[in-house]
This record gives sequence, structure tokens and C-alpha cells, in this order.
Amino acid sequence: MEEMKFRKENIANSNMYREYKDILNVILDENEEYTLDEVDALICEFLEREVE
Repeated sequence: MEEMKFRKENIANSNMYREYKDILNVILDENEEYTLDEVDALICEFLEREVE
């Protein structure tokens, strides 16, 4: 069964990702749809990056 995919607007405005809204607005593309697993992975990747 295929996982549901969501648009950036739905993800960034959800209660589940409320604390990551600013990050999501930077890392997600307006024209893409993402599964929740993909969003979680992208957030982790962003948070683990070294500051330059």
C-alpha cells in the first residue's frame, strides 16, 4: 500500500510539524508532495548539517 503524500502547505501548517514550520518552509519544494517519512528524513538531515 502506497503512503499518502502531502503538499508543503499542508505539512508546514500541521500540528504534527508545528515546531519545524520555519525549517519546512526552507527545505520543502512548493511543487512536490512528500510522505511523512520523507519529511522526517529531510528534517533530520537539515538538523544534522554543520553550520558554515
